[in-house]
Amino acid sequence: MEFRVLGPIEVIDEGRVVPLNAAKPRAVLAMLLLRANEFVPSDRLIDDLWDAAPPATAPKILQKYVSQLRKALGHEAIETGPAGYRLRLDPEGLDLLRFRRLAADGNGSEPEQVASTLREALALWRGEPLAEFSSQQWARAETVRLDDLRLDVLERRIDADLAAGRDRELIDELERLVAAHPLRERARGQLMLALYRCDRQGDALAAYRTARETSVRSLGLEPGPSLRDLERAILHQDPSLDCTTPRAPAHHARPPGLPTRPTSFIGRAHEMGDVRERLRAGDARCLTLTGPPGTGKTRLALEAAAGLDETFPDGVVFVELAPLREPGLVLATIARALGVREDPERQLAEIVASVLRDRRHLLVLDNFEQLLAAAPLLSALLADAGATRALVTSRAPLDIPEERIYAVPPLALPDMSRPSHVAALNEIEAVQLFVDRAQQARPDFALSDENVAAIAELCVRLDGLPLALELAAARVKLLTPSAILARLDGRLRLLKAVPGAGLPERHRTLRAAVDWSYELLPTDEQALFTSLGVFVGGFSLEGAAGVAGDLDMDVDDGLESLLNSSLLRVEPMFGGEPRFGMLETMREYALERLAERGDDDAVRRRHANVFLRLAEQAEPALLGPEQLRWLQQLDRERGNLRSALSWSAESGEAEIGLRIAAALWRFWQMRAADAEGRDHLERLLASEAGSRSSRALGQSRAASLALYQGDFGAVRRYIDASLPVHRELGDDWNVSSGLQLLTMTFLAEGDADRAFAAAEEALDVARRTKSATIEAYALANMGIVRAVQGQLDVAQHLIEQSLRSGRESGNLRSVANWTKALGGVAVMQTDYPRAGALFEESLAIYRTLDDPWGTLGSLTGLSLVALERHDDGTARHLLVETLELLRKSGHHFRVANSLEIAARLATVQARHGSAARMYAAANGFRGSMAVGMFECEAWPDPAPTIAELRSVLGECEFAAAWAEGMTMTFDESIAHALEIATAPP
Repeated sequence: MEFRVLGPIEVIDEGRVVPLNAAKPRAVLAMLLLRANEFVPSDRLIDDLWDAAPPATAPKILQKYVSQLRKALGHEAIETGPAGYRLRLDPEGLDLLRFRRLAADGNGSEPEQVASTLREALALWRGEPLAEFSSQQWARAETVRLDDLRLDVLERRIDADLAAGRDRELIDELERLVAAHPLRERARGQLMLALYRCDRQGDALAAYRTARETSVRSLGLEPGPSLRDLERAILHQDPSLDCTTPRAPAHHARPPGLPTRPTSFIGRAHEMGDVRERLRAGDARCLTLTGPPGTGKTRLALEAAAGLDETFPDGVVFVELAPLREPGLVLATIARALGVREDPERQLAEIVASVLRDRRHLLVLDNFEQLLAAAPLLSALLADAGATRALVTSRAPLDIPEERIYAVPPLALPDMSRPSHVAALNEIEAVQLFVDRAQQARPDFALSDENVAAIAELCVRLDGLPLALELAAARVKLLTPSAILARLDGRLRLLKAVPGAGLPERHRTLRAAVDWSYELLPTDEQALFTSLGVFVGGFSLEGAAGVAGDLDMDVDDGLESLLNSSLLRVEPMFGGEPRFGMLETMREYALERLAERGDDDAVRRRHANVFLRLAEQAEPALLGPEQLRWLQQLDRERGNLRSALSWSAESGEAEIGLRIAAALWRFWQMRAADAEGRDHLERLLASEAGSRSSRALGQSRAASLALYQGDFGAVRRYIDASLPVHRELGDDWNVSSGLQLLTMTFLAEGDADRAFAAAEEALDVARRTKSATIEAYALANMGIVRAVQGQLDVAQHLIEQSLRSGRESGNLRSVANWTKALGGVAVMQTDYPRAGALFEESLAIYRTLDDPWGTLGSLTGLSLVALERHDDGTARHLLVETLELLRKSGHHFRVANSLEIAARLATVQARHGSAARMYAAANGFRGSMAVGMFECEAWPDPAPTIAELRSVLGECEFAAAWAEGMTMTFDESIAHALEIATAPP
């Protein structure tokens, strides 16, 4: 099977064009072909397909497109990986890969052979690539890249034809090329040379003047040095211009090869291939490998360069810059590496430039970060260096026009959410490196069932940094992997090279590697870096500014510098705002430096105040139209919120912690994290610190969380402590809230009379304070109590009063809440048409408010009504929508009822095992969260159906299905329920 992308997308199978008519699957195929034999992340495919605005169902749609392609291309053609897809093919089966191979082959010294090979490569182009996708951003970027690649090969072919003496044949082609690409100086120079060799000196000089006018008008720049030198040579009729074969280079000794690598090279196959391909293609004169300390930039550069002798026939030249501290020494160091002798009559820069111009070298410049002031010198050398290229390692970019950045990532890591198995972990790069280096230290060392889990965690804890892994592996002479792991909190002290390891000084300890980067920073940037260590799991620009304090610098500029120094990394954006983070190794170093600085508490107080502001902003917003966005933001900041709360409890700053924890109660409830929230509150309350109002509020919020855990004794203790304080402070809202909590507690304990009395007291508070909102809640709670008592008409009347109050006040959320509650009463009255209408009305309002929490409740009510009316098709449709929203919003509290809907549908489908698993999963969620006690939806008792399933399946099969369901995670239960809801009727 042959694939073609250098023109319209085509797939040819035994001479027949394979039909691929649908636009989106064709786009997916194009994206996979452009990264053939590489895994392309699903997230990237989705973002590109929908221009970074995908629908909620994008992952499922992408799976459908891939399935369509597999049907057309063969099931084995596209491989599914952990995070994406890979199109596997023979490199000769794709025109783009054949083009790149021929382009690399066309690097010889014989002009005729070079021209023939490059002509063969260019013949593969059948038209404009990706034209059918030209309206899409991803395709426009790829088209530019491919066109640049084609033009570079075309200009190389013209160079070969010029060297072979085809000057007259080339003039028309060059004039067309210059007209199409007026700013490409290389083509301009080729045209000038061809005209001059055809005895048209005046036309050649006119071509230069046109080039200059175009450059000045379009770019505001004079032509580059190559074009200016060519003009001078034409003016002086330099005899070298008449040559039709390359001039023999001046005699020089071939530079020494690359330094010996004392250890085997593990992993990095993708990165090494990528670096080599970029250097072979000649897309960039300077390719800079960046990354944090210890990430293996130098070793990757050496291994990649070792396979490029054919591309750079004059030699790969290694230039070690680490010992230098003066930028002025860089030129002399490059000259020595090239074997260039100094000439007192010529500038050294001129000599080096002339050597590079006449040769095809690859300069490997290692450790440029402390010599960035010398970057303009390298730029000047490369600007007129012909086919010579530079491969640079640096923890910071050089920031020169010729540079392209290649960020070297840490090694691939184990997935700690999966069990650790020897066979699977043997394929993980970080594990492979650790085991290889451990075997050098102790030849009998091996990955085994006993040590595999510890090694996997070691690799993750060390961020996949090769240097850290090598230093840790060297300790197996003394310590087992488990023992190394136990000591890892002091990793910067633990990880030292053993004597005789042959490492440079800056790599003999992990601390020294980070010191190297830290010491290059100005003082204020060092202070910013150490302060940022207090963040856990990343931070925003606003967060960074919040902890920075009174530094004499612009924080945005400081962050950019730390990013450039590879001490920070960019995290996925949230809400359109940039986000940053640190590898854990960098964070440990920053925290140690912060402790040395002596103002650790002051920085952590600023950090806690940043997240106090966030929590207090989020509390009311969780009932607003951007509920889902706020939930996601709090999810993203969980590490920071936990850190702030722990510091508050440990440092005696309970006031800040109590306010943060109290503000987060609704978030914890919505995320089924009641136990965590309550634990934080209890730790803070135990200190007996904080103001009376903050402590009372903390007790009230702890009571709310305890209620949803079913710990009714704790609810009463918390409310007994907080209610008198709220009354004394005149805090009517929290007085009413406490009474509502008592109402629900008494009701759950079976004491309906006390429950009704508490709700009546809340109503008295509302009428005394003339609060319509509190009154509506009190009346609704009274109605729920009467509903539980079976007084459905009274319940309906009371909740209708709440609804009336909500309509009069214009409070849409109250209207939606009490309309839904009335729907629950209607279900209890078996008035399903009325119940359905009420749930539909509440659903429409919740959707207007963009409130996933309320939306889920109404959708679940509608699903129940549909099942009770034997409308299974509607129930299935509603369940799919509910489950997708549950997965998106993460509202664990709402999942149990939906799983029971799925169980009932599975029972109708005679899928008895699935039904048992869903009932068990629902039972597990109810047991862990006291779910469903306070929803006025008259949820049917599942016990009879469960008993029937036990009978149909038999005790053994039922027990196995029930046990499987009880252990299902939230995501697993959603996936299983979706499979039931979407199965054919």
